[in-house]
Amino acid sequence: MTNYKFLIPTFLLFLALPIVAQSQTRQSIEQSTLKTFVMPRSGNSAETIKEFPLPTSQPDAVGILTYKQTGISQKFWGNSDPDVIARLIEPYFDFTLPEITALWQRIALSEIDAPTETGKPGEILSARVAHLLNTGALDQAEALLNQAELSTPDLFHQAFNVGLLTGRAQAACAKMLRNPSLSPSLKERIFCLARENDWTAAALTLTAGKSLHQISELDAELLTLFLDPELFDEANPPPAPVPLTALDFIMREALAMPRSGQALPLAFLHQDLQRETGWRNQIIATERLVRSQALPSQRLITLYQQSTPSASGGVWMRVATVQKLFQAIRDGQPKKISEALRTAYSTLKAVGLSFILADIATNELDGKKLTAKGDRVRFQLQLLHKNAAKLVEPISTQDPADSFTKSIALGKIPQFANSEMQAAIRAALRGTPSSNSLIVDAQQGRTGEAILKSITNLVKSRHRDPAAVETAIATLRIAGLEEEARRIAIQVILNLNGPI
Repeated sequence: MTNYKFLIPTFLLFLALPIVAQSQTRQSIEQSTLKTFVMPRSGNSAETIKEFPLPTSQPDAVGILTYKQTGISQKFWGNSDPDVIARLIEPYFDFTLPEITALWQRIALSEIDAPTETGKPGEILSARVAHLLNTGALDQAEALLNQAELSTPDLFHQAFNVGLLTGRAQAACAKMLRNPSLSPSLKERIFCLARENDWTAAALTLTAGKSLHQISELDAELLTLFLDPELFDEANPPPAPVPLTALDFIMREALAMPRSGQALPLAFLHQDLQRETGWRNQIIATERLVRSQALPSQRLITLYQQSTPSASGGVWMRVATVQKLFQAIRDGQPKKISEALRTAYSTLKAVGLSFILADIATNELDGKKLTAKGDRVRFQLQLLHKNAAKLVEPISTQDPADSFTKSIALGKIPQFANSEMQAAIRAALRGTPSSNSLIVDAQQGRTGEAILKSITNLVKSRHRDPAAVETAIATLRIAGLEEEARRIAIQVILNLNGPI
């Protein structure tokens, strides 16, 4: 470890002690150790973190989506164990079905009463925010936190991290400096002091913290460089810590330190959405955030058309196929459009992004004459659209699998099942699934727990276990989430030939 001379002589430690409130800080650090969440749609958000306390003692009940918007009952959790719910809702599953990703986000954002079983206040809310951060949905996480009193260290720390990653940490820093007990550790307090241009207090606190062994050597080294960037030796940068916290990441980015070879958590990728990061990095970040549904599909479609690919293969192949599709649509030749559509579909499907073509199939290809193979791809993409029933109703299908999915989209029960998977889906839609403990849980009021568990099992089976599919669809229907159940059923069939 490289040794750096601190900016303030050691004898000033005694002057620093009143500033850092030694006894209070030591106690607060012991009570609220630095707890990092597992980091892994963007719109206009407020410039600062604001609080809108609800007239309720249930922080876990806050949300930004109502029952009328989602169809998710406020009694969704029933009498489930809050610890179990928190553990189930936090993860994000990459490369899962688009409807599963969307449903999970709706659950995380919904107004749902806390379970009747007593738990730690704010535990489920914190897990919901952690899920949103795991998907990179910073604006949604910020909006959810804005609805709650940041009454626990975990919630405040999450709000602070969101502020760091969105560039809107002013309010969180100001609150932390007014109340040092909110600070997860001295590292956050030092950062906020520097951010407020109180460099002397920041340096004093750093010196005191290191002398009192409240700051690790690695953290002290990074903070020293952050306070005095001229000390940074580009040829010998300090290694990135594991795990990499939001604050570590922001300070390292400010110093232009090299990144590790590991893929960044989704919440960190918003830093790569800026134009100055380069087109390729923007595309890679946007692809991941669109797949997690933190950003809308149209943002990626627009980005793909921004410039001309500079190479071939990988990301450039995806860019080229989408550009060729739009060019073919402009040219208006059915055979070329069909070929370009099939190529774009298979290319994006390989990375779990074919669903972004659903709007194109519905809008730009509306009324376009295509070949038989092109028509089938358009039909499959229309099944992924929110208005699937209206879009596919007039279409005549020849393929048995297409007829099966069309019936589901139209709200019907398929007449025939030609495989074990289709039989499982049909049984769930008929209301005659094989009984198991999760279905019993859903029937007895532990609906949310049963849904999260059954969908987790479905994802872990890679969407290919008929029993897991049957249970997931059945539990959703018990909860009154019929449309979600049918969309998942359709996507399970489409997914049999590779990720959507």
